[in-house]
Amino acid sequence: MKRFAFGFAFIALCAASPALAGPVEDMMAADRAFADMAKAEGVPAAFAAYAAEDVRMFPEGVQPYAGRDALIERFSAWPDGAHLSWAPVEGMASGSGDFGFTWGRFVYTAEGDAGPVEQHGKYVSVWRKTADGDWKFVADIGNTNPAPEAEKKP
Repeated sequence: MKRFAFGFAFIALCAASPALAGPVEDMMAADRAFADMAKAEGVPAAFAAYAAEDVRMFPEGVQPYAGRDALIERFSAWPDGAHLSWAPVEGMASGSGDFGFTWGRFVYTAEGDAGPVEQHGKYVSVWRKTADGDWKFVADIGNTNPAPEAEKKP
């Protein structure tokens, strides 16, 4: 009887997991498309395209701000020649599949007064599925850290 209960619980758990895999992978795909757009069309255009109207931004070293219009205004001062690239590492979705987050790592590069500048960091983006089925980020926070060490292979 215990084997039956364990087997039933295992099957139920496996059946529930793919239900959340779809929304998580959809958010990860949206995050990757967001990053691809930043490379192709520039960081300001990508942030404007993927931000929800009621977005909340939490930039490092300055006060948070709210709203897509404020985001567009802030990104209008994006430095010429600066690049921001990122890749999501992992995500989680709500049980309803219409809300969740991704997190990943980023690299910012620009020309500084003393030559090229490179900063590494990590970010969390909170995503909400729209009525049209698109994913928009409703909150974003990132901060710098040392470059991640190369994975050590045994």
